[in-house]
Amino acid sequence: MVVAVGLHRGREEIYFLDKRVITVTKTYRVLLLGRMEEKQNFEEKMEKLGFSPDTVQELIAKAPSALKAGLPLGEARAYAEAVQEAGGKVNIQEDGVSEELNRAHPPIEIRSLQDFTMCPECGHRQIKAEACVKCGFLFFFEKKGQRSAR
Repeated sequence: MVVAVGLHRGREEIYFLDKRVITVTKTYRVLLLGRMEEKQNFEEKMEKLGFSPDTVQELIAKAPSALKAGLPLGEARAYAEAVQEAGGKVNIQEDGVSEELNRAHPPIEIRSLQDFTMCPECGHRQIKAEACVKCGFLFFFEKKGQRSAR
């Protein structure tokens, strides 16, 4: 059963009662649309990125063609920038999502409304405590069998 869903640094996290956390991250692919430099210069620069001249010619002939897929956005941008510096015309497209099971993050604790109070001095809402965290006003809560100190 899903307890909560939250966003954390661009990733969606789904929390379950059994303390599982699934992180859903969007993935991207880098497409080569063509070249903007002379053919020979482009092939030489792409060779430095790890492509053989035959592969570069094949990618240009089949353009638009995927150079890399399944990348997080930051890596996709860095890869696209390297290809652009080599003289390629590129585009980044959303590829899908990847799911990762992660038990390291504790689930979000959902508290009851009875666990909260509002400071009568400043109006700040917080989890019950001895004093207001915002203004320092001291609270006096009634405990079972005791009367309030007021």
